[in-house]
Amino acid sequence: MTQATQKIIAYAEEAVGRLVQECRQGGPLYSQHPKAVAQVSRTGKWLLNAIAALHRELDKPRTKETQQ
Repeated sequence: MTQATQKIIAYAEEAVGRLVQECRQGGPLYSQHPKAVAQVSRTGKWLLNAIAALHRELDKPRTKETQQ
């Protein structure tokens, strides 16, 4: 994985993490629109899991088959 790709993934993960934190139950946004904020929180958590999976895959050593 290139350094540029690492930075993009890290920035995305950080931004989504901040969004999920702001959307927590009892947080500043939750009282305004609980259903919408809960949906963003669920989706954000899903995205964090997807980013982690991508990161694991990109960190795997490349074989001849995956280099093509």
